[in-house]
Amino acid sequence: MSTREPTSDELLAMAYVDGELDPVARAEVEARLADDPHLLREIAELTRLGVLARQITPREPKDFEWKRLESELLHGGGTLLGLIASAVGAVGLLGWLLYELVTCELELLPKSCLVLLVLGLLLVFLLIFRARLRTLPHDPYTEIER
Repeated sequence: MSTREPTSDELLAMAYVDGELDPVARAEVEARLADDPHLLREIAELTRLGVLARQITPREPKDFEWKRLESELLHGGGTLLGLIASAVGAVGLLGWLLYELVTCELELLPKSCLVLLVLGLLLVFLLIFRARLRTLPHDPYTEIER
């Protein structure tokens, strides 16, 4: 199956339908619609597809169902217990790794490389986690229902 890149008009139509254009660009597209039947057809098709997609998506559980689940001891306690167990396991595994590195008879180079690998992965994880926490309040999709 071959795929092709969307044309500039198709990208413009997608941005128009998704409401991603600034007011000036939106006005320019609307001015073009009077003279460009291809662009008008593209926008109409994308709008129709958006309506169809909203009709066939499965419904999310209602808010009261989410609240009920959150209030259950099993759900809240199980999530907390899982997080605590994961954290304790990760700290224990890291401690064991450090102990093995100190007591094993590997040369300095493999030990250094292993320590750098673990520290590098930990640094990447922490930076991604930090970025996610800092950008979460600005995420436009947190209020979107699936």
